[in-house]
Amino acid sequence: MSYAQEQLLTNWPTQDGQNVQVGQLACPLTVQGLNIRDSSGNLTSIPLLADPASFPATTHIGDTLYALIPPDGNNQATALIMYQTDSSSSEVNKAVQDALNHNNWFNATFPPPHAMSSSDQPLPAGTEFWVCSSSGFVTLTDSNGSISVTGPAAPTLDASDPALAAFASSPAQ
Repeated sequence: MSYAQEQLLTNWPTQDGQNVQVGQLACPLTVQGLNIRDSSGNLTSIPLLADPASFPATTHIGDTLYALIPPDGNNQATALIMYQTDSSSSEVNKAVQDALNHNNWFNATFPPPHAMSSSDQPLPAGTEFWVCSSSGFVTLTDSNGSISVTGPAAPTLDASDPALAAFASSPAQ
């Protein structure tokens, strides 16, 4: 058994609202960037904070994408910007507060959102991904493309490992 190395984000051409949840981690993930597939399935990997439009991909993020780590034992949440357009800091702060309220984390506080870095890794299970926009609608992708948050490549399993061979040969429960 291994953890997923990719978290697909919900992809809409546009979505009404200024702050929309687009994904949530079921298990921890060390985020290395974004995978973008165009309508033909062609893959483009994009580093965090890079503009997808600067890469040969037809699928784009038209707004600010951020990760929201749920409040810890001190009731402090963390917002990490993965890609930012022209959204101002105050707009992103309002979006984070809106996301906290959406989750009924009314007493949670958060430091100012900052760009995601390697020191923010790995993201814990339960981390949510949100897109915020000042235009009143969210633009995440084209109608047939997809965007995923990606981590390191999945480890290769050694099929000759006796523990794996026993697991593979046992009947499903």
